[in-house]
Amino acid sequence: MNSDAAKDSLLFAHRRLDELKTLNNGNLAGAKTEDRQILIQEFFFHLVGAIEILAQVINKRRTLGLDPERVTIRTVSCRLVTADPIKSLLSQLYPITRSSDQRWLPLPHDPYSEEGSHFRIVVYRHWVNHCGENLLHFRSGPEPNVSLILDPRNPSAGTSNLAATDELETFWSLVNSKCRRIIGVLASAVS
Repeated sequence: MNSDAAKDSLLFAHRRLDELKTLNNGNLAGAKTEDRQILIQEFFFHLVGAIEILAQVINKRRTLGLDPERVTIRTVSCRLVTADPIKSLLSQLYPITRSSDQRWLPLPHDPYSEEGSHFRIVVYRHWVNHCGENLLHFRSGPEPNVSLILDPRNPSAGTSNLAATDELETFWSLVNSKCRRIIGVLASAVS
């Protein structure tokens, strides 16, 4: 496995996002539920998958010695030395969403910040891919007519003020940017 696999996963995520944007001629609210769900599931699967693939690549390139079946973003991050620039980027890409006793950590104060967005990406991937939950909220009248639920673990958190596809694009851009920076660090270490 190499960094090209992570780039491919990012590409696949963006393809699913493009398909979501054009689903039902751009009328996401009127699209079939199952069509929306599979595209959003695949988007988060590939988006977070790119980070997980990078963890495997980092394990190999940094010779961390972790068994590939035991590689997680957290185990790789813990093995990296503090001064390694990859450590900080990796921890930003996959923030902790549960306490050590497995209780949910609250949504960051600003859910639209980079920290809040990365937190939501991890939560969303779990809820949409592992729980089969719908993350979309539909409104009639005010814009945006389709937004994301801010925290599916806590419905009282409400819904996003931004259009769902705009936020998904932001999520992709944040992950893509950090993954590409990690890939650049890894490439410069090989040169």
